Amino acid sequence: MKTKTKTNPAFYADQLRLILADEPERLDAALTDPTSLDLVTWNLFASLDTHQDPEFLGHRFQPFGGAGVRSPLRISLYSGRRRGPSLRPSQGYVATVRERAHSVGGEAGATEAFEAAIEVPVRVESPDVLMLIDTMGKDYPRGVGGRDRIIELVDAGLEHARRLSKTLAVALVYRSGSNAAAEASARMQALRDPATLAAELPHRHGVPPVVLREMPWQQLARIWEQEVPYLHLEGQPVRAFTELLRERDLL
Repeated sequence: MKTKTKTNPAFYADQLRLILADEPERLDAALTDPTSLDLVTWNLFASLDTHQDPEFLGHRFQPFGGAGVRSPLRISLYSGRRRGPSLRPSQGYVATVRERAHSVGGEAGATEAFEAAIEVPVRVESPDVLMLIDTMGKDYPRGVGGRDRIIELVDAGLEHARRLSKTLAVALVYRSGSNAAAEASARMQALRDPATLAAELPHRHGVPPVVLREMPWQQLARIWEQEVPYLHLEGQPVRAFTELLRERDLL
């Protein structure tokens, strides 16, 4: 006799299925794996996007993007790679990778992975600030080819922010208390020094100011819980999701 797989308390499940339709394994994990990072990311940010008070929602996102964040906000989940708007490495970085590959006799297609668009779990656009929010699991995040993930997002984000005439903010959500979280926090602190950030992007001739922020999942979950009465969650499994957050020590 087969055991029925328990379904996760996913909000707006039809929308989630539509967004991840071209990634069936990822979708299945989000719907059935209780440890899924996608499930928590989707439920928290997709529901916050339904806030009844747009101006207050802008205030709630200032921890991710600084005091310059204001309403209206446009929130996109899992965009940049398979879903628009596209987010690509800078031309300077791509040129550097190609040059290095050529110097060691690399084939023409050796750099394709480094040139491809990259995904960001949460992209939030406000009138003056573009926020790219990465959501982190148990390990320090790495980009394509082992590249530092924060630098990857800054490099690609600066190009996009420039086209939009906005300030770039890159934020990281992590589980507090872990070694990986301590590493991520220390890395963020170091990169807040403009000289250190510029040194990490040697292919750029001048690096404009970038807002670098961090937030524990526990803090984000508490913010979400406070806003639940003002979100469009009618018919959604709010109680079950809240229990899941507590079981995972995220609330």
